[in-house]
Amino acid sequence: MLKIALIQFQAKPLCVQENFDKAVSEIRSAASQGSHLVVLPEYHLTSWVPEDPSFATACATSTQYLSQYQKLARELHIHIVPGTIVEPVTIQPSDAVATSHPEQDVHAGDPIVELHNKTYFIAATSGDILGTYQKKNLWHVERGVLTADRQTPHKAFDVPLPGGHIVRIGLLICWDLAFPEALRQLTVDGAKIVIIPAYWHIKKVNPRLLALNSDSEAVFLDSVTVARACENTCAVVFCNAWGHSQVALPVLGSLGKLGAEKEGCLISEIDLDALEVAESHYKVREDIGGKEWHY
Repeated sequence: MLKIALIQFQAKPLCVQENFDKAVSEIRSAASQGSHLVVLPEYHLTSWVPEDPSFATACATSTQYLSQYQKLARELHIHIVPGTIVEPVTIQPSDAVATSHPEQDVHAGDPIVELHNKTYFIAATSGDILGTYQKKNLWHVERGVLTADRQTPHKAFDVPLPGGHIVRIGLLICWDLAFPEALRQLTVDGAKIVIIPAYWHIKKVNPRLLALNSDSEAVFLDSVTVARACENTCAVVFCNAWGHSQVALPVLGSLGKLGAEKEGCLISEIDLDALEVAESHYKVREDIGGKEWHY
């Protein structure tokens, strides 16, 4: 059994140290309850306030906390996915890249600072970074602020579990959940667990959606999270700042969820054997790996 803790909270805008302290407190609590893995939400250090002039500075400050999470993983012997960390990256652009960043008014040869929204998987005990992922599918308001990774394929990685077992895990971020191709690519690479930190509003959405259904985002998240688990015979671990954080498995569905705009810790236990039972019946992975797979 793999015990997973989802820490759901809304970060205070730009209060990086305060948000980090809160995350550490929650991680220590989860570890004391025997959790093997703890997941934090997207933008958990800075929140999402790109209109604030201090946002880029706060992002730069937040990068130093990755090593602190590595130290914590070593101390507590717990795997940590520290939500996402927005990292400023300075690049020397070609002519083509320069013209693709008109918002920075740069010319060929001028340095460009890109903001990369990244997540990490930090190993228990060693504190090593086993997996890294930069967000590919940006939500509408993120475009023009963040830079998506359009080149790197989705890749899974091996993670040691208690008892000497190894499981392959993949990482996605928030809006990636809406694209079945993303999770399917991880499945092809052998992922049995896919972890998704998110900053997905449940109530602060288009009024036209709310007029049709006041629970529109809850319907979306609850449906798609379980669907991705079923169609890939994998576990989907979804940790959202704004609610409906949950672990979903094929056959079993959601193992429980946290309410909209609530804060708290949800601990779920995954029986990895349940994934094998599902695969033995549905044979999704077998079909994907077959010679006749045609998509």
